[in-house]
Amino acid sequence: MSDKFKDYGVSTIIAIDDSFREIKDDDLLSDFDKETIDRLTNYFYDTFSEYTVKEYSEEIDSDFKYKLSRKINTQDKYSCFKSTGIPFKAIVADFELIKGTIEDIDGTDKSRKHLILLDRTLQEDAGGAIIDNLFIDVLKFIHSKLREKNLLLLIYTDSTTPDKLKSFEGAKEYLRSLGLDESVAEQLVLHFNYVQKTKELTEDFFDNILKSQKANYISEYKNIFEESYSKLTERLWQLNQNQVLFYYDYINEGQHVDNIIYETFLTKFKQVYSDTFNADNNHKELINPMRRSMQKSVQSVQEKSKILRFLKEFDLGLTFNDRLRKIPASTDISFGDVIKIGTKKYLIVSQDCDMTIRVDNNRKLSNFQLVEIEDMSEEVTEKLLSAKLKKLGSDVNIDDPIVKEALERYGLSQDSIDRVVNRQTSKSSLESNQIGNLILHNDFKVKADFKIHLLECIWLDALLLKASDHGIILSEENILNSHEIRYATRNYLNDKFKTLIDIIGENSSQEVVDRIFKYIFNDIAIECEPIFSDTQETEESKLTGFILKNIERIGRLDRLDAMKIFKSIVEHEGRIPDIHTLLI
Repeated sequence: MSDKFKDYGVSTIIAIDDSFREIKDDDLLSDFDKETIDRLTNYFYDTFSEYTVKEYSEEIDSDFKYKLSRKINTQDKYSCFKSTGIPFKAIVADFELIKGTIEDIDGTDKSRKHLILLDRTLQEDAGGAIIDNLFIDVLKFIHSKLREKNLLLLIYTDSTTPDKLKSFEGAKEYLRSLGLDESVAEQLVLHFNYVQKTKELTEDFFDNILKSQKANYISEYKNIFEESYSKLTERLWQLNQNQVLFYYDYINEGQHVDNIIYETFLTKFKQVYSDTFNADNNHKELINPMRRSMQKSVQSVQEKSKILRFLKEFDLGLTFNDRLRKIPASTDISFGDVIKIGTKKYLIVSQDCDMTIRVDNNRKLSNFQLVEIEDMSEEVTEKLLSAKLKKLGSDVNIDDPIVKEALERYGLSQDSIDRVVNRQTSKSSLESNQIGNLILHNDFKVKADFKIHLLECIWLDALLLKASDHGIILSEENILNSHEIRYATRNYLNDKFKTLIDIIGENSSQEVVDRIFKYIFNDIAIECEPIFSDTQETEESKLTGFILKNIERIGRLDRLDAMKIFKSIVEHEGRIPDIHTLLI
């Protein structure tokens, strides 16, 4: 067992419990259990029974006080630590003694971790009221020494886990209710894990050690972000001294200035992260313990790959409920953009290198390529879960405890879980009602009968312009008044708009324009109305613009998700159709 603790980087166990007996220097050996003292004195109880602890320690055995404390305090729920071979310190519920014990830890060797087992109840209730003063003081002190003294923390308790600790916000609120500051609560929430006191060590015990290790690792990110921000401001100051350094990416790579700054931040973050966690810094302290623990932790489940993948994808589907990144309106149209037209959604699959408007105010293509996609989100029901689990294969044990525990965390009742994980449960016995408010947010997918649509670029480029209550106005005036779009994009739009007016004809009637729109938007039902100039009775009205009414960019898919869809299209089609064919 000592090897397992060492695998998890634990070199010392410090247990804090009000049930422990404090060993005082002036205690007589005869004050303790005779059999215990007889064994510790090599069966010379009668000879040393009237010695004090201090006297025996000074004359016979300098480690006697520690041995006696370990012997009498590793009983019942702490008996599992007897055979660990790891130094075990039992500390009574005395703040000054706890403080002194932790302060005495030598924190210079960052590879040596000191595991704190903190009993949840350190004081007796008073008249039915819970007294937490000492627990809170100890918790705050441990928090202040987590990094300095290389501490790991578990809440070792007979109590059941409070319901609030079953959610992140609930756990933070629970810690805030103890009087902890917001920042302290947020840092401690990953360490605050209940472990049941048992006479035997369980896998859950060691899993929670890994949680505390991960919490220590994450805490360093705050410093990384702060240093990254500092380096970003330094670099931005340097760039500001020579503004032309911004211009190339702005002109030729389709980058807005905020995109350039964001990419600079990512570069600085990666540099700081690498410097922070390299072989000379923090690797031994924060990364190696996690990696060793993870290696041990997965050994019992490594043969359950299909189940683990199901649980991962199911959890992502439940928690990652917005797969579309919000994009500022003036950002150029890009690969992966999702355009909503009416009730339908379309993905732009043209490649960025072809779409970018460069210094010559032009781009390589004339038409964007779009495919209709559908959101595969679905309500979680017993029938859905049962079907997904059975789909893993007949060789997979779907009633595995890790499946049951996971489903319980998502709020399924025990009866519901039993039906779902039983292969013999008939479909008619499975509920089709939504479980709680659970929705599985699956990926977007192309429709089974998809086709690739070509749409002249200007109709989607218009989405960058300032919107009005009536819709998106595509006109020369609105193009020139949309000051946030890139300079090259504005010039491109203005040129293409004038060309469009020339092709349709500025003297065309409403009827002619409507017929052209019917042809242009035959495949994609964009609602578009012409705008004619106000005229005097003697003058003929002229076509001056258009209003697009049922179209919007709702976001951008992560590049990997967009590439998955693009790959499925290429595999199906063999090639992407010509992008230069004019529609009118």
